[in-house]
Amino acid sequence: MRLFIAIDLPENLKEKLSRIVLKFKKCDLDAKWVDTANIHMTLKFLGETREDDLDKIKNVLSSVAAFFSKLELNTGEFGFFPNEKSPRIFFISTDKEEILRKISFELEERLERIGFTREGRFKSHLTIARFRSKKNVECLMKEIKDISIKEKFEVSEITLFKSLLKPTGPVYEKIFSAALK
Repeated sequence: MRLFIAIDLPENLKEKLSRIVLKFKKCDLDAKWVDTANIHMTLKFLGETREDDLDKIKNVLSSVAAFFSKLELNTGEFGFFPNEKSPRIFFISTDKEEILRKISFELEERLERIGFTREGRFKSHLTIARFRSKKNVECLMKEIKDISIKEKFEVSEITLFKSLLKPTGPVYEKIFSAALK
């Protein structure tokens, strides 16, 4: 099964993002938009994982979550990976980068001990779209100048998700959540 560990977003933030994305879609970009119901902050992508490893992964999540306190995040600016000149990913940044990086790195360190690869390249963000080409990106650049998405939301848990890839797009299922202290 295909797994990842993430911070899920509250429904009210997903709804707000949905309204904003509708405005961006008018630009007719050559992009694959993330279904707003699926928007999350990935802390660690695990990939194809054996069911035998589930208990070990849940233990890692529980132990890491118990070490960190609940936090309040703020959405930030729109951005592009790797950059505006060669956009491949369109995202919204968040604050608290340092603590989120610590959570991600702690997950990676403990997961490495049970056989998962360490990536060490966490950047807090919420992916909105993935570009296939730069078609009409200048329209999007103009749109984001007029739109602000300053929202606060509480993070009280980290979640293990199963990702089922379908022709219509991925379907995410929560498998396990561990509460932050």
